[in-house]
Amino acid sequence: MAKKILVLSGKGGVGKSTVCACLADGLKDNSKSVLLVDADVGFRSLDLIMRVGDSVVYNWLDVISGNCEAAAAPVIKENEVALLSAPPAFSDEITAESFGELLGKYDIDYDYILIDAPAGSGELHKILAGSVDMLLLVVTPDPICVRSAEVAIDRALEVKPSLETAMIINRFNKLEVMAGRQMKLDDVIDGTHTRLLGVIPESDSIRLIPSGEEPTKYAASAFERTAKRLLGESVKFRIKDFY
Repeated sequence: MAKKILVLSGKGGVGKSTVCACLADGLKDNSKSVLLVDADVGFRSLDLIMRVGDSVVYNWLDVISGNCEAAAAPVIKENEVALLSAPPAFSDEITAESFGELLGKYDIDYDYILIDAPAGSGELHKILAGSVDMLLLVVTPDPICVRSAEVAIDRALEVKPSLETAMIINRFNKLEVMAGRQMKLDDVIDGTHTRLLGVIPESDSIRLIPSGEEPTKYAASAFERTAKRLLGESVKFRIKDFY
C-alpha cells in the first residue's frame, strides 16, 4: 500500500512543486515507485516542471468522472516517476470520498504518492488531507512564509489530527542567515512546530528545471539525503553546511 503524503505551504512562491518533483526523483533513485498528483486545480505546473506537458491527455478528475480508466491517466517521466495532472477547474465531483477512492486505485502500484497541494489553506485542502498519511510542509526561511505555514498545517491537522508531520526548508542560504536576512533553522522549526526533514540550498539550477536545467550535485545531494530521511534512514544534518 502506498504511503500518501500531502505537500503543502502557507503561501505561494516557495518552490513547493519543484520540491515535490525533486523529492520524487530522490525516492525513485532509492528504488521506490512514485506517483505525483498535481492538486493545484486550475493552475497545474508539475507537467511543466517534469517536462511532460505535451504528453498529458487526462487529469485525475477524468478518472473520478469515469472519462478514462485509472491506468490511462498517469504520464510517465523518463526516469519512471508518474504524474497525475490537475484538472482545469474545480468540480462538485471532487469530494473527500471521491478523492480517497481515486488514490485507492493506485495503492498497489506505487510505494509513495506525493500530492502537490495549492498554496494556502481552504476547502480543497480539507478534502486532500482526509485521504493522506502524512503532511509535508515546504517553507522558505522568512517570517511571512513561516507564519502562513503554521496556519496551513494547523488547519490540515484539524481534519485528521493523527497525521504524521514533517518540514522541508527550501531556498536556504547560509550567507543570508549570517547577514540577518534569513531566519535561522531553529527559529523556523520553532515557528512551525514541525519536525525538520530536510534543508534545500538556494540554487538557480533548481529554479530552472522547467527550462531543462539539471540540479547541481550540491542541490541534488540535499534532496537525496531528504529522501533517505523520509524512508526512515538516519541521515545526520551536516552542521558545517547548515543543512
